[in-house]
Amino acid sequence: MKIYHTLITWLVLALAAMTVASCSDDDDEAAMRYPAPTITGFSPSEGLPTNIVTITGTEFGSSRTERVGRVYFGGVEATEYVSWSDNEIQVRVPDGGVSGPITLWVWKNHVETAEEFTCIPGAEITGISPSPAFPGATLEVSGRNFQYFIDKQLPLEDIDVEFTAEKGTTRGKVTALSVSSLSVEIPVDAKRGTFTVAFGEYQTVTGPELVLVGDMTFTLTDFVEKGGDTDPTVSESVIESTRNGSYIIYEFVAPATGLFDVYTMAATNREDSYLNVNIGESITALKTGTLNENLTRPMVNGGNWTTDSRADYGPFYLTEGKTYYLMIMFIRTVDNSWVGNVHEVGLTLSADQNATPENPSGDAAADYVLYAQDFNSGTSYLPFRDGWAYAPSYIKIVDQALEFYYNHEALEQDNIRQRRGCEITCDFHTTTEGWYGFRFYLPEGKFPMDESGIIIAQIFGQGCKNSWAGHLSIDNGVLKLSHRRALIDPTVEELGRLETGKWYSVIVHFKAGRNGKGRLWAWLGDNLTESSPVYDSGSCDFGFAHWIDDETLDDTGTNPECTGYKGTYDALGCKFGLYVSNTVDITIRFDDIKALEGNPSGAFDIVKP
Repeated sequence: MKIYHTLITWLVLALAAMTVASCSDDDDEAAMRYPAPTITGFSPSEGLPTNIVTITGTEFGSSRTERVGRVYFGGVEATEYVSWSDNEIQVRVPDGGVSGPITLWVWKNHVETAEEFTCIPGAEITGISPSPAFPGATLEVSGRNFQYFIDKQLPLEDIDVEFTAEKGTTRGKVTALSVSSLSVEIPVDAKRGTFTVAFGEYQTVTGPELVLVGDMTFTLTDFVEKGGDTDPTVSESVIESTRNGSYIIYEFVAPATGLFDVYTMAATNREDSYLNVNIGESITALKTGTLNENLTRPMVNGGNWTTDSRADYGPFYLTEGKTYYLMIMFIRTVDNSWVGNVHEVGLTLSADQNATPENPSGDAAADYVLYAQDFNSGTSYLPFRDGWAYAPSYIKIVDQALEFYYNHEALEQDNIRQRRGCEITCDFHTTTEGWYGFRFYLPEGKFPMDESGIIIAQIFGQGCKNSWAGHLSIDNGVLKLSHRRALIDPTVEELGRLETGKWYSVIVHFKAGRNGKGRLWAWLGDNLTESSPVYDSGSCDFGFAHWIDDETLDDTGTNPECTGYKGTYDALGCKFGLYVSNTVDITIRFDDIKALEGNPSGAFDIVKP
């Protein structure tokens, strides 16, 4: 038996020795095939991402594989090799390349250049405005790192902006270039799609999708309902035989997400004749809701029934692909005689995409006001707008979510308040109750889980005191809800521990009140149910400044105790994003943001992400 074991042992040792010898022979053969390289030079000495650098020398190898040859710029590996021969390599500067020596590895041998290569931060496009836009309009392209091209005195005519066209691309005319923006005229033949900006031969950058919209004209006979005391008579060219209270309703699908105006071409030979035009998601709500006087326009008396004048109504916030109803109401204020004729009705993109819409909830007749955005269409995130976002910090839509990025170095340079993060807000305004609902995501490696004081949403005390009444924050990976009744230390409650790389849903319901009339609830998790909040404050005092009664803040604008730039009213507003002063960069994403004024029936399900 011992002899048997001895033979087995000698056999294993012999096989191991043969294997080592074989590996050693392979290494020696590879070393002979790939001897140590030398670099004699490289050109140019500086470059932007994707610029081609030519490296010359010897013993680079006649072919290249990932295992045998690699090039690094300041420790960052290149990802694209244009050509590779024994004495010349052409390689593109990688995104994120770092200034320093160029390093070349061939098999197990490497060599470093004596001279340093300067990696120039590449231009980036961070946003476009307006979007949607009209062909022929001027597009403002915001971004960063444009200074390099200004220093190079790059002529505007050498900046090539290519838009998507019916066949291939079409070029726009650049009219201005600054450190952080570029202005270009959109060609009339441009179509919806991405666009590229070529800064001469220096760098080419791809922009986001640009949504282009033209006027949409309604076919007058394609109405879904008409009525009133006198039904209008409708043909392909005119809506006529109208009296006070006559109406006609059209159905349409929004062509894009953004603000739109309705226009009419109408004629009358009467004074005191008017048109009211409104848009909503419900025919019943349009017919039975209170008439919005902001959407009533006088008809111009042209002395006959055919001389048209144009009137515009809106703006209305529409969501791409969603069905809406447009109602035209004919109004006569002095008697019940004929009102007027309409010859054309159309939808056109609003020139000011930052205006306050007439239907902030998306439904002009809802019994509540909801501000909502799912970020699934285009680059606009109305009804929300930037509170502040000072470059290089930014707010932009990424992968159908809203990404907020905070750059701490910029804050350290000038320490102005506007650099403490980046936030969005809207016209949300409540003196009593409100709800928030949203989802958020902490990107791995980009959101610090060992930092405190990262505020991601605020219930903001607008007006006299002008400070936060409550907020959600992340402290060392824990989501917390803080709330207060005055400008004093808050009550702080932990809602749950978080992880990176995961989406979280949040709902907050808050009720303003003093003398124990206030209250807050919060939900966190995947399967939210109204009966199971993770936090309920119970009766408390919440909110501050001036009150009408124990449950209503004073926003009448008549309080003599509160004057000046902060306003004479008190209410609760909203903010979402990042408000921080940490000494590290921070990135967070939000989706399906909803802010609901008041406390209507079913509010929990309305805001539930």
